[in-house]
Amino acid sequence: MSKDIPRKTYLKANMGMGKFDIPFDYEEMQATNGLISGTNRRGKTRLGCNIASILETFSWKNVVVDPTGKWREVSDIPTFYTVREQRNYDPVSKEWLYPFPESSMIYDTQLLIPRQQRSFVNQLSLYLWNYQVTTRSKQWVLLTLEESQLYMRNIKGDVAQNLLRICSAGRNQQIRILAIVPDLALIATDFIRLCGQRWHAKLALEENSKRKFNRTYGKDWTEVAIHLDVGCFMYVNTSKEIQKVYCVPCFETKRIPQPFYIPMPRQPQPKGFWQKFMGLFK
Repeated sequence: MSKDIPRKTYLKANMGMGKFDIPFDYEEMQATNGLISGTNRRGKTRLGCNIASILETFSWKNVVVDPTGKWREVSDIPTFYTVREQRNYDPVSKEWLYPFPESSMIYDTQLLIPRQQRSFVNQLSLYLWNYQVTTRSKQWVLLTLEESQLYMRNIKGDVAQNLLRICSAGRNQQIRILAIVPDLALIATDFIRLCGQRWHAKLALEENSKRKFNRTYGKDWTEVAIHLDVGCFMYVNTSKEIQKVYCVPCFETKRIPQPFYIPMPRQPQPKGFWQKFMGLFK
């Protein structure tokens, strides 16, 4: 993207070019967090990949925590790193050791149990916050949490304190959160209120799900959400008072993420005959 072209003009001029053909407000993404909800197999992950791809165009850094392993198959984020307890967790210091995301990266956490996943996200949130605070020339960062009910059921708990800080004050450090969840009833209301942009796919039929959605948007929109087709989302923009249904195109990547390469230490080569002979005279 040319730096001389305003972002609004660029987005409007490129509507219909695949990934830009979705309901999306760039300024609102900077100002608040984002939320994608809906039942399984409704296009939530691909919509998240689409949003991440748009922000990648605007030089954002995408950091994704994915416990499903799906992002490494359908997104266009350049690299992924698989987190394992045996390799990445130090039981002495009780810390996770992993490559810090200098550029966009997916952390595949499907080999961790939920308790470990929560611990990992809490530490990653801390490191991202500290990095943004100490960096002079900041780059906007989007932290995307797939299956975010694993971390946001009780966002005020001890294990989510660093995540709560980013949700509340991340705008000041140019870091935002995009949460993907199957049901609004599974995450804290505090976080929902901190999301200025929301995309809701088909609503589950459970009474708790309908009750939560009804309290948030009313009976009429609850009825609409129950009958949404695959790929259709109710888009909510709280700052512009928008509530409308859109059917978005299925995001298709032209590249798939590659494993993060960690250089192996070079092994010393055995000395040859001439080197051993010359060593006798030293």
